[in-house]
Amino acid sequence: MASLTTSTIAALGGKLAVDIELSASNSNDNVTSATSGRIYVCQIDNTANSDAFYVKIRDAASPSTSTVNGTGTPHIVLQCPARKKVTYAIPGGHAYAAGVSVWGGTSTTVGDTSAATNPVIVKLVCS
Repeated sequence: MASLTTSTIAALGGKLAVDIELSASNSNDNVTSATSGRIYVCQIDNTANSDAFYVKIRDAASPSTSTVNGTGTPHIVLQCPARKKVTYAIPGGHAYAAGVSVWGGTSTTVGDTSAATNPVIVKLVCS
């Protein structure tokens, strides 16, 4: 099961903060259920790994890494170099209608969920 924490943070204007641990035992997750909103910030902590990691985000009500008919094609792919923590800010936010599904892997290949050696921590700030 995912290490998933959600909370409202008043300092961010009541936005939803989501903390996801992507690891061998948890390679993907739906983090907002079936809801709409915008993603404003994504932070990827890959400091525990010696290889780059790619976080893939799709507007979907449930996680899918399927490559059939584009159902698992990510809408956003964010790279985090080895031994780094990177924060991506999305001015105006990236809209989603069905929900936010997140998965990751060590390559940009659409269906790749190959786990990093150690867990990668992903934090999202959404409306």
